[in-house]
Amino acid sequence: MIYLLVILVSSPCLLSAAEWFTYDRCKFVSEEDFDGDSFAVKPITGYTYLFCLYGVDCPVTDDGSETQLAAQMKDFKRDQEEIIEWGEKAAEFTRDFLQKPFRVYTQKIKAGKSSGKSRYYVIIVNQEGKRLDEALVEAGLARVDGVGAEWDEPMWEGEFANFPRRMTARRYLTSLRLLERKAKRERIGIWGR
Repeated sequence: MIYLLVILVSSPCLLSAAEWFTYDRCKFVSEEDFDGDSFAVKPITGYTYLFCLYGVDCPVTDDGSETQLAAQMKDFKRDQEEIIEWGEKAAEFTRDFLQKPFRVYTQKIKAGKSSGKSRYYVIIVNQEGKRLDEALVEAGLARVDGVGAEWDEPMWEGEFANFPRRMTARRYLTSLRLLERKAKRERIGIWGR
């Protein structure tokens, strides 16, 4: 009996994170709480969710969160007006990216936001298999920040998007940081001067 318990506790497959949910044919829903990395989505189930992307932080679209705005001004090396202007560009990019139905992957882990509404971390993939988080970073419209996603989901292999079979949160953020460094080096988007 003790032997069985040791096997159960030591098995990484049995200790995996929360279950992943997939929502297909999702539609973007415009709301006040919308910016490039946080927005409302309606899957075909009909319920509207507020989602926040794993691993990225787009410039804010207003001066509501002084702490976040100050951090972004420091990281992006831009003043308040420029941050808000780039935030609006990031929001427009996201709106365009989400024009056609898309797929959402989520564990329904709550993302802390100041609005008081529950938001869940997600990975969003469009019909071409492109991830929104990566697209925002490549376009110079987001910095790498926050929580990275992790999974051990064989169901994702070769399906819809090119996901590795396993991912750690650290590796997830590292892959985004490589894209961010490239955007900075090439002075793309907010990183340009």
